[in-house]
Amino acid sequence: MTEFIDAFRAAPVWAQILVPLVAVAMLAAVVESPIRRRRARLAFDRLAEQAGAAITPIDWVTATFPMGVAGRRFEVRREWHSRAYSTGSNSWRGPIGHLLITSTPLAGSRWELHQVDIATLSAAARRSSDLTTGDATFDARFRVRQDGVPVRDGWLDAATRQAVSRLFDTPGVTGPVWVQGQSLQVLRAEPWTGVDASALRRVLEAQAALAAALERTGGWRGPAASHS
Repeated sequence: MTEFIDAFRAAPVWAQILVPLVAVAMLAAVVESPIRRRRARLAFDRLAEQAGAAITPIDWVTATFPMGVAGRRFEVRREWHSRAYSTGSNSWRGPIGHLLITSTPLAGSRWELHQVDIATLSAAARRSSDLTTGDATFDARFRVRQDGVPVRDGWLDAATRQAVSRLFDTPGVTGPVWVQGQSLQVLRAEPWTGVDASALRRVLEAQAALAAALERTGGWRGPAASHS
């Protein structure tokens, strides 16, 4: 300890200032993590209770409960993600921290191997946009990325763009919105201020409308083409 104190006193002024700041930041991270985890868990538990749904715990930071809205089956999920624990091909590219994720399966075989990421330009890099629609108002507001086996050209038609806009106009939706694993997902980072069962249902109603639009424009591939 004496050696540390002597070394600290001999260090440059900038180092003497930096060391306490780093120590305080590390202490705050240790203390804040359990507090935020508990806050997210309690908020999620309240949502499930208000919705009259039973929670299925997955692990210490993940849990789900089901909801049915507009004739669709939804999974409401609590997850936690950090850049520090995402590397290589498993790198997490979404928002970090405690997340509230709502997802619903998409019918239509064309969505099996196609992924979409929709975010507002205020929350995404303006430099990268894989898809432009020619709709100046929409393209000025949203960034759309896609990869995988292509779906039909023109899948993001006017009616689908309206459904995207209405979803993002719904209170509580901050994005991003993903199509992944043949499901439509809406992600929101914690804190989930103002999200109760009624607000959640409104989000799911708008999400259901977008899901129906994607199913209409995506269609089917191969032997199931008669469904298109």
